[in-house]
Amino acid sequence: MLSRMFAKSAANEAAERILLTVSAVARRPELFAEGRAPDTFDGRFEMVTLFAGEALRRLAASAEADKVAQAFVDQLFKLFDAGLREAAVGDLTVPKRMKGIANAFYGRQRAYAAAGDRDALIRALSRNIWNVDDAAFAPMLADHLLEVRRVLGAAEPEALERIGAWPDLPPEA
Repeated sequence: MLSRMFAKSAANEAAERILLTVSAVARRPELFAEGRAPDTFDGRFEMVTLFAGEALRRLAASAEADKVAQAFVDQLFKLFDAGLREAAVGDLTVPKRMKGIANAFYGRQRAYAAAGDRDALIRALSRNIWNVDDAAFAPMLADHLLEVRRVLGAAEPEALERIGAWPDLPPEA
């Protein structure tokens, strides 16, 4: 029993470090420059969702990381809840909004995972982030996301905790 308690604590601590890193990666200023993701609640949600999904993808590839993955999801949704409350969403409305956020989060995870190639990923990003068919920033973001997948896929799960392990968005060509 005691070993399980310590294992859960270690998983929670790792999940917290990953969430802090994902939050920092998702708030990089170059993601929100003109013509890129909107610097709004929705735009920030989209970026956190995008990079949190990549963290979950990497954790899912590691059999021993299942407790960390669950703790990460739990903490991520607590962060979303806190964001709603900070935005002065009423206490009675938060559960309904959280259901919508959960549906949006998991829907995006399915869409990005199902995107079998770069073009499909560009379309999925364009639809989800900008609600258009071909957003100008979507190709660069798709390329970046594919690079994140490549780099993190080759790294140990602990790399998710270090911001330096996450590739930077390349400068515009």
